Amino acid sequence: MALRVAARGALVHYGWACTCTALRVPARRGVPPLPRPAPPITAATLHRGLADARFELAAIGYFDPQWSLLALRHVAGHADGVHLPIRRIARDALLFGAAAVMLAHNHPDGDPRPSMADLRYTRRLATGLDTLGIRLAEHWIVTPTSVTSFRDEGLL
Repeated sequence: MALRVAARGALVHYGWACTCTALRVPARRGVPPLPRPAPPITAATLHRGLADARFELAAIGYFDPQWSLLALRHVAGHADGVHLPIRRIARDALLFGAAAVMLAHNHPDGDPRPSMADLRYTRRLATGLDTLGIRLAEHWIVTPTSVTSFRDEGLL
């Protein structure tokens, strides 16, 4: 099933278990560098609803160079994992004209430390996006009691 770009607030669906809200799709091509760090509001937007879930969930935010949210995708997983195809994240980022991507996912077991799989995936995603001129600006692990920032921990 192809991605359909819809009006503001409408859901956009793939053939995978997720939803994506397309807030706006820029007409321009080429992405200038990001001028400043992301505002704190972006963290709250991505973390919302993740901490108390009993299965893994991920939120992927796509941002323009001024840190305006272009689209937000939520992907549901299972008890100990969530499948996030790098290809689809990259395709969405290109479709939305994103300069940056931020990722947040929860650990239902409450352990805020990144797993080896989390570390490997984050490196692969950052490398893949970088080849397209898109920055993986952050990856958070959210639990009911804490949030771990890959950037703050020097892992990104």
